[in-house]
Formats: sequence, C-alpha cells, structure tokens
Amino acid sequence: MSSLSKNQNIALIFVLSAIMWLTRGHHMASLSQLPDASWAIFFIVGFYCSSFAVIALFLAQAFLIDYLAFTQLGMAYPFLLPAYLSLWFAGRWLAKNASLDIASFKNFILASILGTIVCELISSGSYYFINVAGQSSLSEFASRIVQYLPYALEITLGYLLVALVAHLVVTSIASRVVALNKIK
Repeated sequence: MSSLSKNQNIALIFVLSAIMWLTRGHHMASLSQLPDASWAIFFIVGFYCSSFAVIALFLAQAFLIDYLAFTQLGMAYPFLLPAYLSLWFAGRWLAKNASLDIASFKNFILASILGTIVCELISSGSYYFINVAGQSSLSEFASRIVQYLPYALEITLGYLLVALVAHLVVTSIASRVVALNKIK
C-alpha cells in the first residue's frame, strides 16, 4: 500500500470525521439518516493511518459523541473503545498484509469480517454482561449475537465495500495521471 500525502491524510481525516459525526448513533437506516459508519471508519483509519495521534483523535470523537448521547440516557459505555480498536487493528493487519486490489479481495473480506465479529463480541458482550448482571447467560448472549451480528456485518461491510470501490477508483485514476505525466 502506498502512503498518503499529508494533504491526503488531512482530507481523509476530515471526511471520515464528518461521516462519523453525521451518522453516529443512527443504528437503523431510514430515509433521512444513514446507519452508523463508525465501525467501518475505524477499520479504514487502521488501514490508512498508523499514527497513534490519528486513532486517538477518532477514539476521542467517538467518546465525545457517545458522551453527549448517553449523558441524556444516564449511562456510560467504556467498552466501545476496545471494540473500535479491534477494527483499527483489523485495518492495520490488512494494510501490512495485503494491498487493496482485486487479487487481495479475500484478505479484505477476511479482515473486515473478523474485525467486525470481534468488535460485535466486545461491544455487545460487555453491554450485555454489565447491564444484565446476575441474570446473564452465555446461551442468552449467543442468541443476541445471532440476532445482531448479521446487521452489524451488513452495515460495516456495506460501508467498507463503498470505501474499497472509492479506493480502487482513486488509485486507478492516480496511476493513470502519473503514467500520463511520464509520457509528457
């Protein structure tokens, strides 16, 4: 994978931050709201940005959005931070072990599915076992995972496939521009 320029990094961070703020907290899609893109954003940030400062910025934004939303409901949810980091690590793994091209599509699918599953297990598991303390059971948790995991995969992979197509289009155009400039 080629590194992004400083301007490209800044643009990517700005665009992903805007998408996070616009979609965060919308778990179900409607005609006026897109579903939450945060999980896909953390994967994308992991792929493009290895800097601790960048992941810290996105974790802080997610925390702030959650804080603003959840203070109205009177609950905090600190386990989302490790859940998001699982997707960031999946994106980092993909960046180190594959390029985003058609030949590496299986690595993209593997990283995105496994990252989403781990994220779902951490976020749903921690939420379930904290809020149903004393009454929780692994079989009940498993039934909830079966209920919610397909939707989490659908939303996260949907966003990531859009990001993959955008990546392929932009890198194709950029390589053609470079080739044209070499001819001149």
